[in-house]
Amino acid sequence: MGLDADYPAVTMNDPNGHVAVYNQDHVVIGTLGPSPYESPSVNVTCRIKKWDEAYWYRLLNPNAFPLPATSAYVSADETHDLDPGQPYPIPDCADSSCLSTVRRIAGPALAALAAVTGAGAVWWRRRRR
Repeated sequence: MGLDADYPAVTMNDPNGHVAVYNQDHVVIGTLGPSPYESPSVNVTCRIKKWDEAYWYRLLNPNAFPLPATSAYVSADETHDLDPGQPYPIPDCADSSCLSTVRRIAGPALAALAAVTGAGAVWWRRRRR
């Protein structure tokens, strides 16, 4: 598993230990481990507060592990930024909760509905004359 220089990376706190990699359902799908047989570091896209209100890093490539996953995470308590802030700092993940999804969709949907309703009212008034 090579690192991509265009993304931030994290590495294990204990260079001789192992760190579990979890999928979106919080099921272990692989591990980070010491070189030369395993990779102690992995590219990440962002940091998120998830299970048990702990912080996790979302991995760039969830497909690099034995079990399939749509997303993968490592514990922020067991890893640290490989090169803090350089060249890319690790951002917080966008909020993907149901409420934020509703807010993102509802605004444009309500605007579109208002436009259609307004256009329909104008058409209806013209038709009645």
